[in-house]
Amino acid sequence: MRKITFIDVVRFIPAAFIICVSWYLSSQERIEHMPSFWNADKVVHTICFAGLAFWVAFGFRIERLGRFWISTLFVSVYGIIDEIHQSFTPGRESSFFDWTADTVGACIGSCVFVLFVSFLRKKLMKKSAISERV
Repeated sequence: MRKITFIDVVRFIPAAFIICVSWYLSSQERIEHMPSFWNADKVVHTICFAGLAFWVAFGFRIERLGRFWISTLFVSVYGIIDEIHQSFTPGRESSFFDWTADTVGACIGSCVFVLFVSFLRKKLMKKSAISERV
């Protein structure tokens, strides 16, 4: 088993920050500046949890599409915990559909991270091949 290093912990700082902000917002009775179109809260859930999953995948070093489920599951479980927490906040309620939006966002964010890493890897390999020819 590999020893956890300081860098391994630091990689999770962006995800931890998003979790803290999300937890804070879930504790608020009302959020002032929410968009007002139909199902705007589902769109916001999807986008925020996609961002969280992106940074969780970064923390876990998910580099293959076959492993995107790790960050997706982690973020989906956090979504359940967040919905339960929100159910105890006055003026708020827990919603299966919010959790569904969280999980869809988690899938999207995890896949985007894997595709981003793949894109960067191809760019670096191409650049490396060019510099070897010179």
